[in-house]
Amino acid sequence: MAMRGIFLHLALAVLIGAGCGSPGSGAADLASVETPAPTAAPALESREIVRWKRADSEARLGTALPQQGVVVALTRWGETTLGVFDVAGAKMIPLAKRETGVLVVSQSGSRLATLVREGPSPARNHIEMLDWRSGSGLIVEPATDDAVLGFAFDAEGKQLSYATMNLRHSRSTLVSWRVGVLDLERQQARIVLDSAAKKIGEMGIPVPFAWSGRTGRLYLQGWSPFRGMIRQSIWALSPERGEPAKIVPAPNYTGAPRLSPDGARLAYLGTDMGSLPAEFVAPPGAPPGNRLSVMDLKNGEEDVWARGGKTAFGALAWSAGGEEIVATEQAWHNGRFRDVEIRRVGKGTAVSVAKIDSSQSVKEVASILECRERNLFWVEKERAAAKLYVNRGGTSQLLFELPDGAIQLLGCQNR
Repeated sequence: MAMRGIFLHLALAVLIGAGCGSPGSGAADLASVETPAPTAAPALESREIVRWKRADSEARLGTALPQQGVVVALTRWGETTLGVFDVAGAKMIPLAKRETGVLVVSQSGSRLATLVREGPSPARNHIEMLDWRSGSGLIVEPATDDAVLGFAFDAEGKQLSYATMNLRHSRSTLVSWRVGVLDLERQQARIVLDSAAKKIGEMGIPVPFAWSGRTGRLYLQGWSPFRGMIRQSIWALSPERGEPAKIVPAPNYTGAPRLSPDGARLAYLGTDMGSLPAEFVAPPGAPPGNRLSVMDLKNGEEDVWARGGKTAFGALAWSAGGEEIVATEQAWHNGRFRDVEIRRVGKGTAVSVAKIDSSQSVKEVASILECRERNLFWVEKERAAAKLYVNRGGTSQLLFELPDGAIQLLGCQNR
């Protein structure tokens, strides 16, 4: 999955930056090759948490944007172009271009936050925010030796929660990390949770992936940075109280957490190992998800919406109205799971939307998104090329192709 690729790449970069060597899938504990234990990270004053800068934004104002479009990121050779794809005009309207490496991005309304690379060391990366309606930009640099892992906007796009790992004070047996909140209107920062508090009972880092306007809570997934970024539990955290609560334990969770449009429910994948094909051999990392679950975030009740059995699920997203989930179905073929179909899934129901033709070459659905009027967009990765498709009124159409690159769908743009 795309998110798995982001964190695997990040784990490699973090280890190189920290001088600990390179991890592999199922790599051994690195403690045996480490130097003496590092000292505890010093406490930072408020002004030392982050540094704020105004960015020179080349974003076009909202008058240049279409009535309806799709916010996308096009990545080629280490550079990412952020823009809006005009579906009616079949053209890309660029907003900004940045050196990013593997993409880490969050969107809320007209605001985009991107992790921008400034060199080989992850500690030199920073978060850049762009408002394409006002044309304004803002840069946030983390504290010295801190590498940004991920971030998520609140529902209004006025605050951004983020997680960092301190490279100088971390190793496989001791990881120093912080979860902070940025007030973008006042340009203020505060730490809401850190490793020193010992409130996360797992050897991992909680990284924000969503912020619900309905519950007011942050949602974070745990990652083990020195063991190939293995997925751990899902946590909920009030940014005011700083008391995390585990809502999905690691054994029940495989990946792809998605917050519903109204912020009331969380969809994610799990695995029933006994239902997988008999010849399946689990590779290192997360197993394929063949159980699609939805949790009510108010009461914590979980419902299984779909079971794949001997099939599995790939990319997924909530429908525009939040009543259904659109997901790729994967079939077992020649010793691996392959994307074969996009389905619209409700609780106990599933309807086919589009077929994925892999008869000539293997295709992977890398990203999926539904906008107004049930317009469904998805990206197929075929060899080195990425192709953007849309399904409108039951008819599928190729919109755009990017040779030697990747396309990621970020959100819907409506004026």
